[in-house]
This record gives sequence, C-alpha cells and structure tokens, in this order.
Amino acid sequence: MKILSLLSLSLATIAALHAADVPDEADLKAMTDKSMTSFGHGVKKKDFSKFYGNIAVIWQKQTTPEKLSELFKDFLGKDIDLPSVVKEMEPVFNHPAAIGENDVLEIKGYYPTTPNRVIFDLKYLEEDDEWKLVGIKVDLKE
Repeated sequence: MKILSLLSLSLATIAALHAADVPDEADLKAMTDKSMTSFGHGVKKKDFSKFYGNIAVIWQKQTTPEKLSELFKDFLGKDIDLPSVVKEMEPVFNHPAAIGENDVLEIKGYYPTTPNRVIFDLKYLEEDDEWKLVGIKVDLKE
C-alpha cells in the first residue's frame, strides 16, 4: 500500500512538472483569431468540414461536421462575417486565461463590434504540443 501511494505521488508530481503553462497574450490572440476565423468560415459557407479539421481529436471522436452544423444552426441564418471581424479587430480578453479542470485552457472575451458584440468562450487541450480547440461558445449581445 505504501509503495502504491508513493508511486502515485511521484506520477502526480511528474505530471504537474509537465503541465502546460498559460500561453502569453500574443499566443492567446493568435489562438483566438484562428479559432474564430475557422468557425466564421464554417458559418459563412454553412459547412463545418474545415472547422472540424482544426479541432482536437478528442472532440472529433465525439462529433461530425454535420453535427457541428446542427449545433450551430442558429448562426447560419445570421448575417455576420466573423472572418472580417477577426481581421479588422483585436479580441478583448475580459477574464484571465486559465488552465482548469482536466488541463483545459479557457479563453474568454469579445470582439468590440457594433451594434452586436461578438462574445466568445474558447476551450483548448494540449495535443501533440499544440493547443487544439475542444469547445466553443459564441454569442452576439447588444
């Protein structure tokens, strides 16, 4: 019993030493822009195949491009050009990015568009030394 608990403690310590750090502001911006642009192209083309190709493998195993289209169907009828918004505006991070439960990095903020503000909540997992999207919530608020 003591050997098992020491081994578990050692493994936990090693995992903690190798846990990813929150990326710097420039990387957070690049990740946000990439994810929002990819999502925006899916909305604009009403086809989430390329967006699907950019998400984490763990999420790909749980969904399909068709399921993503169904999930985001409310956006498909809206006249918003997210790729242009991303190209023209800087995201505003209104919460500090943080790595939480299950090593998920969460980035929250908005693009200061008018009359509707584009609000995002993005979640990433590190996969092959790269942050890959595992969750996205986008909302338009006046």
